[in-house]
Amino acid sequence: MSLMFDDAPDISDIVERLNDEDAEVRCVAVMDLREMDEEEAMPLAIKAISDANASVRVAAAQVMDEYIGAEVAQALVNALSDSDEEVRKAAAATLAENKNDQAGRVLLPAIQSDDTFVKASCLRALRVLCLPESQGVALECLTHPDASVRREAVGVLAYLKSEDVLIALMNAARRDSDEAVRRVAMGSLVFSKNEKATETLVSGLQDENWQVREEAAFVIGKVGQLAAIDALIDAMNDEYWQVRVKAAGSLGKLKDPRAVAVLGQALSYNISNLRKEAAAALGEIKSVEALPFLNTAKDDVDPDVRKIAQWAIDQINSANS
Repeated sequence: MSLMFDDAPDISDIVERLNDEDAEVRCVAVMDLREMDEEEAMPLAIKAISDANASVRVAAAQVMDEYIGAEVAQALVNALSDSDEEVRKAAAATLAENKNDQAGRVLLPAIQSDDTFVKASCLRALRVLCLPESQGVALECLTHPDASVRREAVGVLAYLKSEDVLIALMNAARRDSDEAVRRVAMGSLVFSKNEKATETLVSGLQDENWQVREEAAFVIGKVGQLAAIDALIDAMNDEYWQVRVKAAGSLGKLKDPRAVAVLGQALSYNISNLRKEAAAALGEIKSVEALPFLNTAKDDVDPDVRKIAQWAIDQINSANS
């Protein structure tokens, strides 16, 4: 018998403390449910999430990450409408970790709620379940007036990785009024090598929001489409260094020698993260034309840049020996 089992509180003791007048005693009792058998503890946690005290309800919502199934999901969905914000947040966080398909039976109808927090939280929880039935409701939610709902709907569709929803995701990436939705939608295109998807990513490099441009630059490298090489080279002149860093990383992944000059120039930029990424990208491309830039970078003030520059030189010499 394990030590944890020996030290586990008795269920009758927990039941007694869950009925104590002192909310702090009840809160500790709820947390002790983690040490109990699920069959015994789950009904007590479900009951505790309706406790009169908000701290007890928060603890109950958090403890429920130990359990799965439709009954638990229903209790958490109910808690999404709690009068206390912390309870609602705790319930949403636990729901998002529930990877049991039975939860879908509760989440799908709950999305019809008029409460945007409930709707968005249920969509977020549906995402990891990857249920085919969630496609239709997520597509509907792409037109919801609240950006948080649209963002979570994009997440659901992205996890499904279906070409059937590609047009909807591209439209969201290009046209949604909210930059966070556009950024997530750009990221969602990572599963597709469709030519139109690549065109959408390239258009994202011109988005008015730098975080959308940063995401587009990153995803292009993941997708590996050489058709975007010129756009990435242009992105190395973006006013935000964060975009340049992602563009440099993607240029390295694409391994096109046309990027050597712009990456070499980036080795003199005053942001060390960009210099490191540029040096690494040149090592991936393995072109001898990068050697003059990298030899200069061996004297960089940042030791990490010097180290990566030497690695890149070794890569080039090895590939061209």
